Amino acid sequence: MVFLAVCALAMSGCLGDGGGDEPTRIEGDTATVYSSVPRDSGSAAVASAVVAGERRALAEAGGRAGGLRIRFRELPATDDEPDHPWDPALVSANAHTAADDPSAIAYLGELDYGASAVSLPITNDAGLLQVSPGDGLTSLTQRPPGRPRAGPERYYPSGRRNFVRIGPTDLREADYLVERASAAGAERVAVVFDRDIYGRELAAQILVRARRAGLEPVASEEYRGQADEITDVARRLAETHPDAVIHAGVVGAGTGRLLAEIHDQIATAPMFATSGILAGEPSLALPTGSARIEGVGPAISPERAGYEAMRLVLEAVEEGRRDRRLVIAAARRLAPPVANRRLVLYRPGADGRLERVGVAR
Repeated sequence: MVFLAVCALAMSGCLGDGGGDEPTRIEGDTATVYSSVPRDSGSAAVASAVVAGERRALAEAGGRAGGLRIRFRELPATDDEPDHPWDPALVSANAHTAADDPSAIAYLGELDYGASAVSLPITNDAGLLQVSPGDGLTSLTQRPPGRPRAGPERYYPSGRRNFVRIGPTDLREADYLVERASAAGAERVAVVFDRDIYGRELAAQILVRARRAGLEPVASEEYRGQADEITDVARRLAETHPDAVIHAGVVGAGTGRLLAEIHDQIATAPMFATSGILAGEPSLALPTGSARIEGVGPAISPERAGYEAMRLVLEAVEEGRRDRRLVIAAARRLAPPVANRRLVLYRPGADGRLERVGVAR
């Protein structure tokens, strides 16, 4: 199970000695920036745009920063199984490749839905800057509501922060979706989530935020990706009579059918979805008559996210030059506050696929 693999890999990273023996300076005149992105999953098109942005930023800088030639190396974060947005073993291998390279100055990753929970302890132990273009996992930087044992300390075995993200946290998505449900007149809300760290953590945050907003959480159902459980999941949700349903998970092979079943059994309840629903674009076709489904995601485009991630690295290297610790300190100081990042709203178009309809906040 991916979730268990994430926990095992992340915790194994936390058993390191804090990276005290790792070199902090780059020798020679070349430094390497690694980029870990999915190639074969539903996020492959987004990943391609992110890498294009990273390469554009590097080209604009003439391939240099801080007196060093910057070498760019792309690593695959997925295998040939399109149902998984990222592969824990590959993400771990990517982070180790960067951590073991004495020329590495930064690691761009991860792109998707909690994958940084695997790579971050490894880059932190190595004292290497990690910049994520798209991973909003809240626990990477703060303790998420509803998950008291999921604090960020487990990702930083060295005791020093080395992580910066470009987009908003998942907690901002949770807050916004609760606001949308409340604005739609909901008093009772149900959540369906997937088995991975992204869905579990986000679902817990949504439930806490719903209670704070005066909504009653009436159901929290896990969908484990098995087609034969879809009808039962939808039935159990329907039995609680929610006024709104929120889907917190990454798109998989059965997501379209799951949403259709929920819509059929709770036709009067509007449905909302986190940015994980965008992972299957453009292949996901939402059920006919699903006009009341809304999705939310980062307003920043993938290409722009990649561009900003690389620009931040280059600016940090310009200040810190060949010293990894100084580069990390510069990146953390130069990074724009993620609280200022806006969200964007999606609704199904005529063909059932999600279309951007406007900036949410």
